[in-house]
Amino acid sequence: MDNQDLAEQLIIANQEKAKFEAELILANIELDFQNEEKLKRAAELIIANKVLDQLNEEKTKRAAELIIADKEFIFQNSEKEKLAAELVIAYTQLDVQNREREKRATELILASAKLIIANKELIFQNAEKEKRSDELVIANKKLIFENQEKGKRAAELIIANIELDFQDEEKEKRAAELIIALKELGFQDEENGKRAAELIIANRELLVQKQERERRAAAEAKKDEFFNMVSHEFKTPLTNIKAINQLLEQKTDRRDKTYPFIVNAGNNIKRLERLIEDLLDVTRINSGQIDLKIAAFHFADALTNSIVNVQLTSHQHEIILENTVDLLYPGDQLRIEQVLINLLNNAIKYSPNASQVIVNAKIDNGHIVVCVQDFGVGIAAADISHLFQRFYRVSKTALQFQGVGLGLFIASEIIKKHKGTFSIESEPGKGSTFCFSLPF
Repeated sequence: MDNQDLAEQLIIANQEKAKFEAELILANIELDFQNEEKLKRAAELIIANKVLDQLNEEKTKRAAELIIADKEFIFQNSEKEKLAAELVIAYTQLDVQNREREKRATELILASAKLIIANKELIFQNAEKEKRSDELVIANKKLIFENQEKGKRAAELIIANIELDFQDEEKEKRAAELIIALKELGFQDEENGKRAAELIIANRELLVQKQERERRAAAEAKKDEFFNMVSHEFKTPLTNIKAINQLLEQKTDRRDKTYPFIVNAGNNIKRLERLIEDLLDVTRINSGQIDLKIAAFHFADALTNSIVNVQLTSHQHEIILENTVDLLYPGDQLRIEQVLINLLNNAIKYSPNASQVIVNAKIDNGHIVVCVQDFGVGIAAADISHLFQRFYRVSKTALQFQGVGLGLFIASEIIKKHKGTFSIESEPGKGSTFCFSLPF
């Protein structure tokens, strides 16, 4: 039972109490009036008795008037009986009214007892709120610690991926050298004897490289399995934490000191949800399980929905849709919107000092081309070719802006599934333009 319900019950109880007091006052006034009537009738009886006494004294004198006096006496006796009956009725009514007063007094006592119980419940609920507030503070501290641990692990993953990329480049170099060596062996039969030892060594090296590739493939599979398991394990407790946080946000007064911490916790929960969804999408992409739900939809609706969703969360930037494409496109609308939302969020995040993000859509050579332009930090030419790699982040901005480097990787895979392509134009310090093209 919340404070508003208790307050309403108190108001109703007070109103009932006021009604009972008004009825008691009316009953007392009515009793006073009846008592005055009784006194008047008693005075009339006394006067009548005096008249009768005078008549009895004058019986000897007024023998002739006896019959008339007797008749008058009989009439007066009947009046007395009526008055006596009225007195009995009045006493009965008084008794009933006294019982009603007792009932109402009992009800007032019960209402007072209910008010006392309600006050005790309020005190208990306030104590419970304080306990939950303490638990929330502890939960927030745990979330901060977990976020720090995640940041460390993400940094380790980035380093591991950089090492893997370097090793892959080395493998490609060695494979190219091996191909050249094999071609030379085809043309140089005379030198087979001399180079047989080199060929054996090269074959061993290839075997080692193959084993290394298999080992890394197994490690990638285990890593994807780990991400998938962790993401699913995080989802259920995170959903419970989100529900508790939303309940606390609804129940807590905005003027309360804990309200900003609750709102901040909600934002961190949303960030964790997006990270979990990204990890799940990555594991689906690597396992080939990301399927598109192809259906014709109005492409303009996808643009508008994405812009509205992102604009609601950004008050600094104005998202301007300069051109749109109003036609039916056969594709997965939710996945296309996911790509657009990712590009818009990146444009806002990496342009903290700007105030606009521009979106353009057009039809060009049988393709729908959508571009998102920002006026932010920009990207160096050396980093552009690596942006769509999993967990890749530009080293100069990685510490300034939050993220794990999955959004563009997922977006590029979704566009590839639609048989489309991505392109990037950027200049450091002036901004970037991300475009994707879909065949129509």
